[in-house]
Amino acid sequence: MPTQNLAYATKYDAEAESERPVALPSAPLVTLASNVSLQPPLTHRGSGPGLVLLLPPLPTEGSLEAQQPKGWKKPLDPPPQYKWAEEGYAVLEMVVARDAVGDASGAWDLKRTLAEGVQKLQELKECEGEHIGVVVYEPTILAEVLVLLPTYPALKVLVSYFPLPLPSPVPTMLHLAVSAEETTSCPSAKVYRYTNNSPFFPLPTYPGSYDPTSASVAHSRILEFFKRPSNLAGPIFDLEELWDLHTFYEFEDRSVAKTMGTMVAEPYVNHIPTMTGGIGRKALSEFYRDHFIFSNPSDTLNTLVSRTVGIDRVVDEFVMTLTHNQPVDWLIPGIPATGKALSVPMTAVVCIRGDRLYHEHISWDQATVLKQLGLLPTHVPFPHTVPAFAAQGTKLEVSLPVLGAETAVKLLDKDAVESNGLFGKQYGVRKA
Repeated sequence: MPTQNLAYATKYDAEAESERPVALPSAPLVTLASNVSLQPPLTHRGSGPGLVLLLPPLPTEGSLEAQQPKGWKKPLDPPPQYKWAEEGYAVLEMVVARDAVGDASGAWDLKRTLAEGVQKLQELKECEGEHIGVVVYEPTILAEVLVLLPTYPALKVLVSYFPLPLPSPVPTMLHLAVSAEETTSCPSAKVYRYTNNSPFFPLPTYPGSYDPTSASVAHSRILEFFKRPSNLAGPIFDLEELWDLHTFYEFEDRSVAKTMGTMVAEPYVNHIPTMTGGIGRKALSEFYRDHFIFSNPSDTLNTLVSRTVGIDRVVDEFVMTLTHNQPVDWLIPGIPATGKALSVPMTAVVCIRGDRLYHEHISWDQATVLKQLGLLPTHVPFPHTVPAFAAQGTKLEVSLPVLGAETAVKLLDKDAVESNGLFGKQYGVRKA
C-alpha cells in the first residue's frame, strides 16, 4: 500500500509513456475434439499443475437451469476452464454428452476420452508436476470417474459438486447443494454445503442455478485444497506484492494502463458506501481514468493498520487521510471541494486470481466523512413515539450517533480516545 503521492500526474494523458497498453498473459486454447479442449495457464508464470474438468452440456432450452432470472446479465465470472487457467493451472475440459433421458450418452466413452486427454495434458510443456486434479460438475459420470481413478496414478485429488455413490480412492472435497442427500460413502471427504437448490450453482452458463456468491466461496475452498503440498502443490503467488504493486500504480505512478495491467481480463471494483467503481475491463478502465486515479488529492496518504493474507484474499485495515481541495468523485460524489481535512478508517477486501487482481470491495463509514466535512447536523427530528415524552404534540429530536476524525485516531491508537463516549447524557432523544 502506498504511503503518499510525491510526483504525480494531475490528468489523464493517452499519449503518455505510462499509458501504453499492458499485455495480459495469453495462451491459445487447444481443441482436441468437439467437446474436449486444453487451456494452458493464463498467468505471467506461464506454467502450472494440471486439472481435468468434467462439465455438463449447456442446459436445454426451457429447463429450469436455462431460465434467466429477472434482471439477468451475463456474469463477469468466466467459465471454469478459463477461471482455473487464470489461477495458473493447465486445464483439460471435457464436456459430457447426455442422451434423451439425461444420462451420459452411450456414444460417450469416458475411459478412452479421459486417457487421451490426460496424455495430452501431461505432454503439454506448460503442465508441470506429476499430480493432476479432477473436478466433476456433471453427476451422470461420477460413479465411473470413481472407478477409473485408481487406473490413472497421476489423478491425485477429486472435487465434486455431487454426493459420492462410491468411496473415493483419493483425497476428496465435496461442495453440495442444500437439496443433496447426505453422503456416507466417503467419510474422509471434506464436505461443504451451500444454500442452493441446484448443484450447478458454480456454472455461469446455467442462469437458473448460478449463484456467484456461493461459487466464489467454493472456489476459494477448492483453491486451498489444490495448493496443499500433499495434493497438487498449486502455484503460490505473493499476494501482498501484487496488491502493493496495484496500489502503487493507482496512487503514486498514476497510470490507468499499468493499474489495469495488474488485473484479470474482466475485473471489478465496488466502493460499497457510494456504489462507485466499475464492472468489467472497459467500465473499470473508464472509472479509473475519469473518477479515481486523477481525483485523489496530492496529499492522499494511506496508513496501514493491519493486513490479513488468505489463500486468494488480502484484507487491509487502513486510514486514508487527504485534504478535500478538489472533487473526489469516488468518495464523495457531487460534493465540491471544501478544503476540509479528512481522516477515514477503511477496509479493503481484495480478491486475487493467480497473479492478478479480480476484484476489490472497499468499505468505510460514510457518516464520518460527511461529519468531517460539516455536512451533517448534530441533531435531526425523531418521528417515533418515546414513552418518556408521551405528551401529545411533543416534538422530538435525536443526536446523531456519528463521530468524526476521532474514529481514525482510535483505530490507529486504541487508547487515544475514550471508549463509549456516545453513551453520555448529551446524546439520545430530547425535546426539540
